[in-house]
Amino acid sequence: MTRILHVLTSARAEGTPRLVLDWLTVAGHEQGVAFLTGEPADLLAEFRSAAPWLRVGEELVRGPRKFWRMAWAAARWTREFQPDVVIVWPTGFSHWIFLGARAAGSRAALLSHGGNPPAAHWFKRYVMTWVCLWTTAACGGRLVSCSRYVQRQFQGIRFVPRSVVGFAYNSLRAEAIARRAETARRGRGPGGRFRAIMVATLEAHKDHVTLLHAARLLQDRGVEWELLVVGAGTLEGELKAQAGELGVADTVKFLGARRDIPELLGQSDLFVFATTPQEGFGIVLFEALAAGLPVVASAVTSIREVLEEGRWGTLVPPADPGALAAALEVAVARGRAGDELAQARRDFATAFNPERMVSDYLREARI
Repeated sequence: MTRILHVLTSARAEGTPRLVLDWLTVAGHEQGVAFLTGEPADLLAEFRSAAPWLRVGEELVRGPRKFWRMAWAAARWTREFQPDVVIVWPTGFSHWIFLGARAAGSRAALLSHGGNPPAAHWFKRYVMTWVCLWTTAACGGRLVSCSRYVQRQFQGIRFVPRSVVGFAYNSLRAEAIARRAETARRGRGPGGRFRAIMVATLEAHKDHVTLLHAARLLQDRGVEWELLVVGAGTLEGELKAQAGELGVADTVKFLGARRDIPELLGQSDLFVFATTPQEGFGIVLFEALAAGLPVVASAVTSIREVLEEGRWGTLVPPADPGALAAALEVAVARGRAGDELAQARRDFATAFNPERMVSDYLREARI
């Protein structure tokens, strides 16, 4: 039985913690979870129920001290849990966790999750990436990219040790999402306005701004619809203010972080995903497909990859409110009628299951 230790930043209700919750359902492995900080604690109750071993670190302090605290905590956790594999989900902190694990004498395989490509800013893209990956290499670890696009982006940086960068797609429990979404869909009933939904953290590597401008264009054309924006993040206040300035506050509903994503998908008619080239995979796209929803998404490289160049969703040029509004208008005009591709979408999403992802990660760990 392989002992796997997951290190996460917090239990915020977003994609990565939910992904780890899915991992905890995979039989045949003993899995523990450690959080670098206790806040936000949206999903902490779920983790306490699912993880037989769980630890929560102190509040992250500002400045360099936080990195040494991470390393110290990692040393303590690895001595206590004695893992065969350590997976660090926040890429930018991984080398500190690896240093702590090795300082504690752990011989575990060390993996970090590459959920996004290197940052656009030159310092983060080069200096921080070099520090992270060369430290990872020195510790005998690997970065596991969530898409071929992310893998190529890291390997394409000069002086990056290419052999350290692996690849494995993210996963989800598609069948469970489909069941919950369908139950919610039956309870919604007929009538009501066409409803689109976007689920994403409210941070700069997403593109809610383009979506808000598209909403204004649709309003100017007299299109009747509503948009649910699900997620939390540092840009929440700014985006709400912008929705007010654009005059779309009655159309766009900000719901914050939610635990009932499958139900919200089932009560919606379309999934929209406006994002930037910093997008790594977009697991929420597969949640939408599992719920049977049609998708309109930005045609950035990673999304083109996972949607197979538009086979599983409508792709529009990124950062283009006019193109996004046009695609949304077509979807609204089509209305709430079911379509024949819903089951095919569910079947496609089912292939990205946690058992496959765990197996791929253990392959990258050479276990």
